[in-house]
Amino acid sequence: MEFIQLKAGKDDEGRRLDRIARTLLADENLSQLYKALRSGLIKVNQKKAKGEYRIQPGDEIQVAAFLTKNNKTQETALPQKPLPEDWVILRTESLLFINKPYDMNVQKAEKTDQALNELVQEDYRFFHSKNDEKSLVFKTGPLHRLDRRTTGLITFSQNLEGAHWFSEAMKNHTIKKTYLAIVEGNLKKQETWVEKIAKKSEKLSNSVKFHTVSVGFESKNSKDSKTTVIPLAYGVYRERPVTLVKFIISTGRTHQIRSTSAFHSHPLLGDTAYGAEPVSEKQQLFLHSWSLEFPENPLGLPEKLTCPPGEIFVSVLKSALINLPSEL
Repeated sequence: MEFIQLKAGKDDEGRRLDRIARTLLADENLSQLYKALRSGLIKVNQKKAKGEYRIQPGDEIQVAAFLTKNNKTQETALPQKPLPEDWVILRTESLLFINKPYDMNVQKAEKTDQALNELVQEDYRFFHSKNDEKSLVFKTGPLHRLDRRTTGLITFSQNLEGAHWFSEAMKNHTIKKTYLAIVEGNLKKQETWVEKIAKKSEKLSNSVKFHTVSVGFESKNSKDSKTTVIPLAYGVYRERPVTLVKFIISTGRTHQIRSTSAFHSHPLLGDTAYGAEPVSEKQQLFLHSWSLEFPENPLGLPEKLTCPPGEIFVSVLKSALINLPSEL
């Protein structure tokens, strides 16, 4: 019988054999897959192995060729295309930092969406398809969130070490996240907003829900949020006073900046979901993930990464007679 030879990579070590098999043969009936394991149609180092066997360094997995023949999840059949160069802020062995475009979901909300995580997965396959040490089942993914209409710096995993380190650092609040935004009104001084935030949903149709959050109400679903607000410059956008603001968030709640800004009478420019006046620009919301600051780390990351705002953001600032401060 013909077998396909697969070499486990570093990011496969410690994974259960049945989990790897289920990923490689995602179209296979589960009962048939476990039967294949029991009958030796899936082996490790030419020997039968139980599903709970954990992959060791240097292991080779043999899979009966007929099992893979019609499997749609084979990596060779999937697209491999790099991201546009101007999207990439920093690429390391462990992590990928991207300047997320406006009006793009990080993950699919609808079947027809073009989502950033799919483009990054194509990019990952492009750069790792010829790597002998590549994982059989590892998939890159976003390590924090940005809304569809938020631009700027977002992080994707490139291996398990990077994913684990970044996730742990986020959990422990040792990564400092800073955003830039244009808000309505003149925000006069630096403030710290500590609020309760609770998610709510509004139906737009039978199948689509639009998520917003409420601020300042104690409920079983509410969570604490903390936001430091630093005004940088003032201007006038179409006869409306506006402020360029730096936001430093100590928590990562859904719509934290958007909702708390509105709660404090300074909704983000164009953010009609939170009470702002509409704008007639190609970009309808002006919130940008500007920088990430890292603690000492084993991944070789710099102390700080920054991501400049896009052309429309800058053009609206200029129309409001605001120049980006030299510190940015």
